Amino acid sequence: MSPPGATLKEQLFELTRRRYRTAKVEGIEFCFQSLTEAERSRFEKQVLNKSGAVRDDSRRRLLIMVLVDPKDKKPYLTDSDMQELGELDGKLTGKLFDHAMAHTGFTDDDMEILEKN
Repeated sequence: MSPPGATLKEQLFELTRRRYRTAKVEGIEFCFQSLTEAERSRFEKQVLNKSGAVRDDSRRRLLIMVLVDPKDKKPYLTDSDMQELGELDGKLTGKLFDHAMAHTGFTDDDMEILEKN
């Protein structure tokens, strides 16, 4: 919480702390972290292929960025997990992706805008 009399700029930069949320999906408790503006921009850039379409691995890329260990808050997935994530049940990844999108502030419209750009 900002001290009394803090400037608007001080109040704004007070909001740099990550947010965390847990959700139970298919009986497993998952922890999601928020993205910084720089991370969100990097994700948006990563998920577009050369023709401007959203890559087919965009869901997996977001999960790698936001799923963290609930205790130490460190990511527990890496890019080397991309192929194995692709083998998961689509219903499970869809549910995880929906939680990740909601927690990071992405909307379905954001993905449509990415595709159009």
